Amino acid sequence: MAGLLYKDFVGIKGKRIIWTLIGCTVLLIIVRLAFPGNVAAATETGDVRDSFVVMLTLLFIAFGFVLPSGWTAAICKNDEKYKTRQFTRVLPLDKNAYIASKYIFIGIAVYVLYSMETMWIIIFNSVAGDNASRELISAFSQFLPVFCGISLLLASIELPFFIMLGVKKGSVVKIALLEGGAFLAIVYLFFGNLKVFENFDINVFVSWCQEHMVVVTLYSILSPVLNLVVFLLSYRITCRVSKNREVEIDG
Repeated sequence: MAGLLYKDFVGIKGKRIIWTLIGCTVLLIIVRLAFPGNVAAATETGDVRDSFVVMLTLLFIAFGFVLPSGWTAAICKNDEKYKTRQFTRVLPLDKNAYIASKYIFIGIAVYVLYSMETMWIIIFNSVAGDNASRELISAFSQFLPVFCGISLLLASIELPFFIMLGVKKGSVVKIALLEGGAFLAIVYLFFGNLKVFENFDINVFVSWCQEHMVVVTLYSILSPVLNLVVFLLSYRITCRVSKNREVEIDG
């Protein structure tokens, strides 16, 4: 199993990704120390600096959020290229070891990214002072487990298609689902109630989170747990469907 996990790590160019994450962390530390919170907070310059650090932090977190979705296809495509799955059939491994390695790898990756994102928030708060920017990041941090849970949920949908159908066919299904979601979004933009977006105020959102901390905390706990259950259920379904079934490799 360890060999399968390391193979996937190499397949996504893991060392390069690690150095990229370290670079992001160092850059955020430098920017945060260079532009501490509450410095000239009452001036336009102070507001711009705080906004810049906030946007940089959220950009890094968003970067970590989208990475796992790209890795699900990469680890399967790499196996198709080198006929890895056929090779594992003759090794003394559990019959579901290949499938399990994909789910375990993505699970570990999401956890590592969650840890990095938590570190970035700690770095931001280190010298943030007491201002609206810190309140915004604090409110956002409450939903960080939810976003990581969504990464698991997306992997729960993508991995079965990539493992059972192959990357090419699985990508077609994924694109079809994305296009269906985009179509629904366009329909809503034309016929939905857009006043919801017009009336949205980030300060109102932050205040609501502060006033309903119990609700936010429960949601941030229960949502990842439910997504984890779906993730495990996806694994079980993939194993069941793949049982005694040769997967066509369309490399």
